[in-house]
Amino acid sequence: MKLVTRCKSCNKDIIIKSNAATRPDLQMQKGDEFKVNCFNCGKIDKKHVNDIKAEANNMIILIGVAIGVIASITLWVLFGTIGTIGLAIPILFWYQQMDATKGFNSYMIKRK
Repeated sequence: MKLVTRCKSCNKDIIIKSNAATRPDLQMQKGDEFKVNCFNCGKIDKKHVNDIKAEANNMIILIGVAIGVIASITLWVLFGTIGTIGLAIPILFWYQQMDATKGFNSYMIKRK
């Protein structure tokens, strides 16, 4: 999961560097409002925690697909049809990313 917000001036995505799994975790790390720097236009904006949204990290999903393909081929060669269980690995990676994204985006902090 990656955390992003939009720049008000150039309308490009700004990636927030944090490993917070929920909005309250992000609030504890960064505070209610914090400054973000747009690397495209160089403008510094003040963003509230609710202005941050989570998106699925496609790189992790691709890693899951690669692991699933390798596991499927290996298990297919060694055990036959039971090797198709390896195809469930990418689905588990995708489900974890979607669940984390939904959990972050569904909870909002009360603005003061």
